[in-house]
Amino acid sequence: MAPADHPAYASRHAHHLPQRISRRHALQRILAAALALPFVGAAIAMVRRVQATDRQPDVAVPADVPVGLTVVAGVIVSRDPGGRIRAYSNRCTHLGCEIDRIVGDEAVCPCHGSRYRADGSVAAGPALRPLRPLRIEPDPATGGWIARAS
Repeated sequence: MAPADHPAYASRHAHHLPQRISRRHALQRILAAALALPFVGAAIAMVRRVQATDRQPDVAVPADVPVGLTVVAGVIVSRDPGGRIRAYSNRCTHLGCEIDRIVGDEAVCPCHGSRYRADGSVAAGPALRPLRPLRIEPDPATGGWIARAS
Protein backbone atom coordinates (compact mmCIF):
# COMPACT_ATOMS: atom_id res chain seq x y z
CA MET A 1 0.00 0.00 0.00
CA ALA A 2 1.40 3.40 -0.99
CA PRO A 3 1.79 5.95 1.82
CA ALA A 4 -0.80 8.28 0.28
CA ASP A 5 -3.34 5.45 0.22
CA HIS A 6 -2.91 4.64 3.91
CA PRO A 7 -5.97 5.65 6.04
CA ALA A 8 -3.81 7.38 8.68
CA TYR A 9 -2.17 9.54 5.99
CA ALA A 10 -5.51 10.49 4.49
CA SER A 11 -6.98 11.57 7.83
CA ARG A 12 -3.94 13.70 8.77
CA HIS A 13 -3.71 15.41 5.37
CA ALA A 14 -7.39 15.78 4.49
CA HIS A 15 -7.13 19.57 4.59
CA HIS A 16 -4.75 19.41 1.60
CA LEU A 17 -7.22 17.54 -0.58
CA PRO A 18 -9.54 19.56 -2.84
CA GLN A 19 -12.97 20.00 -1.30
CA ARG A 20 -16.15 19.76 -3.30
CA ILE A 21 -18.55 22.56 -2.62
CA SER A 22 -22.25 22.04 -2.71
CA ARG A 23 -24.47 23.66 -5.30
CA ARG A 24 -26.13 25.69 -2.52
CA HIS A 25 -22.79 27.02 -1.28
CA ALA A 26 -21.72 27.95 -4.84
CA LEU A 27 -25.00 29.80 -5.44
CA GLN A 28 -24.62 31.64 -2.14
CA ARG A 29 -21.15 32.86 -3.17
CA ILE A 30 -22.37 33.95 -6.60
CA LEU A 31 -25.34 35.78 -5.06
CA ALA A 32 -23.12 37.53 -2.49
CA ALA A 33 -20.74 38.69 -5.22
CA ALA A 34 -23.65 39.89 -7.39
CA LEU A 35 -25.11 41.87 -4.49
CA ALA A 36 -21.74 43.39 -3.52
CA LEU A 37 -20.84 44.51 -7.05
CA PRO A 38 -23.22 47.55 -7.19
CA PHE A 39 -21.96 48.79 -3.81
CA VAL A 40 -18.34 48.54 -4.90
CA GLY A 41 -19.18 50.37 -8.14
CA ALA A 42 -21.00 53.12 -6.25
CA ALA A 43 -18.07 53.57 -3.85
CA ILE A 44 -15.60 53.84 -6.74
CA ALA A 45 -17.84 56.37 -8.52
CA MET A 46 -18.16 58.46 -5.35
CA VAL A 47 -14.39 58.56 -4.80
CA ARG A 48 -13.81 59.56 -8.43
CA ARG A 49 -16.42 62.32 -8.20
CA VAL A 50 -14.87 63.73 -5.03
CA GLN A 51 -11.38 63.61 -6.52
CA ALA A 52 -12.56 65.37 -9.67
CA THR A 53 -14.12 68.23 -7.70
CA ASP A 54 -11.38 68.41 -5.07
CA ARG A 55 -9.47 71.24 -6.77
CA GLN A 56 -10.39 74.37 -4.86
CA PRO A 57 -10.66 77.50 -7.05
CA ASP A 58 -9.19 80.81 -5.89
CA VAL A 59 -11.71 82.71 -3.77
CA ALA A 60 -11.74 86.42 -2.99
CA VAL A 61 -12.22 87.01 0.73
CA PRO A 62 -13.60 90.48 1.45
CA ALA A 63 -11.80 92.82 3.85
CA ASP A 64 -14.90 93.11 6.03
CA VAL A 65 -15.22 89.39 6.81
CA PRO A 66 -16.51 89.18 10.43
CA VAL A 67 -14.66 87.73 13.42
CA GLY A 68 -15.32 84.00 13.83
CA LEU A 69 -16.18 81.40 11.21
CA THR A 70 -17.83 82.32 7.92
CA VAL A 71 -18.50 80.51 4.66
CA VAL A 72 -17.40 82.73 1.76
CA ALA A 73 -18.04 81.45 -1.78
CA GLY A 74 -17.48 77.83 -0.77
CA VAL A 75 -14.46 78.45 1.48
CA ILE A 76 -14.51 78.34 5.28
CA VAL A 77 -12.88 81.51 6.59
CA SER A 78 -11.79 82.04 10.19
CA ARG A 79 -10.95 85.50 11.50
CA ASP A 80 -9.67 85.81 15.06
CA PRO A 81 -10.19 88.93 17.21
CA GLY A 82 -6.66 90.07 16.34
CA GLY A 83 -7.60 90.16 12.65
CA ARG A 84 -5.65 87.07 11.53
CA ILE A 85 -7.34 85.32 8.59
CA ARG A 86 -7.23 81.59 7.91
CA ALA A 87 -9.09 79.71 5.19
CA TYR A 88 -9.98 76.05 4.75
CA SER A 89 -11.48 73.87 2.06
CA ASN A 90 -15.20 73.39 2.54
CA ARG A 91 -14.93 69.65 1.76
CA CYS A 92 -15.60 67.43 4.77
CA THR A 93 -12.71 65.03 5.31
CA HIS A 94 -15.12 62.19 6.12
CA LEU A 95 -16.75 61.63 2.71
CA GLY A 96 -16.17 64.89 0.85
CA CYS A 97 -19.54 66.56 1.39
CA GLU A 98 -19.68 70.32 0.97
CA ILE A 99 -19.78 72.17 4.29
CA ASP A 100 -22.08 75.16 3.91
CA ARG A 101 -23.11 76.17 7.41
CA ILE A 102 -21.73 77.48 10.67
CA VAL A 103 -23.41 76.61 13.96
CA GLY A 104 -22.10 78.59 16.91
CA ASP A 105 -18.33 78.55 16.55
CA GLU A 106 -18.11 75.36 14.46
CA ALA A 107 -18.45 74.48 10.78
CA VAL A 108 -20.91 71.59 10.44
CA CYS A 109 -21.09 69.02 7.66
CA PRO A 110 -24.71 68.54 6.56
CA CYS A 111 -24.19 64.89 5.52
CA HIS A 112 -23.06 63.12 8.69
CA GLY A 113 -22.65 65.90 11.26
CA SER A 114 -18.87 66.21 11.50
CA ARG A 115 -17.93 69.46 13.25
CA TYR A 116 -14.79 71.55 12.77
CA ARG A 117 -13.27 74.26 14.98
CA ALA A 118 -11.97 77.63 13.78
CA ASP A 119 -8.45 76.17 13.42
CA GLY A 120 -9.76 73.43 11.07
CA SER A 121 -9.40 70.64 13.63
CA VAL A 122 -12.14 68.08 14.17
CA ALA A 123 -14.46 68.89 17.08
CA ALA A 124 -16.75 65.87 16.51
CA GLY A 125 -16.71 62.94 14.09
CA PRO A 126 -17.20 60.84 12.12
CA ALA A 127 -14.42 62.80 10.34
CA LEU A 128 -10.94 62.04 11.66
CA ARG A 129 -8.75 64.47 9.68
CA PRO A 130 -8.76 68.28 9.92
CA LEU A 131 -9.96 70.49 7.09
CA ARG A 132 -7.42 71.17 4.36
CA PRO A 133 -5.89 74.63 4.86
CA LEU A 134 -5.76 77.12 2.00
CA ARG A 135 -3.06 79.70 1.45
CA ILE A 136 -4.11 83.31 2.14
CA GLU A 137 -2.57 86.12 0.13
CA PRO A 138 -3.36 89.85 0.31
CA ASP A 139 -5.43 91.22 -2.57
CA PRO A 140 -4.22 94.78 -3.16
CA ALA A 141 -7.06 95.47 -5.60
CA THR A 142 -9.79 94.99 -2.99
CA GLY A 143 -7.97 95.32 0.32
CA GLY A 144 -9.12 91.79 1.19
CA TRP A 145 -7.46 88.45 0.59
CA ILE A 146 -7.35 85.60 -1.89
CA ALA A 147 -7.69 82.02 -0.63
CA ARG A 148 -5.73 79.59 -2.82
CA ALA A 149 -5.20 75.84 -2.72
CA SER A 150 -1.73 75.10 -1.35
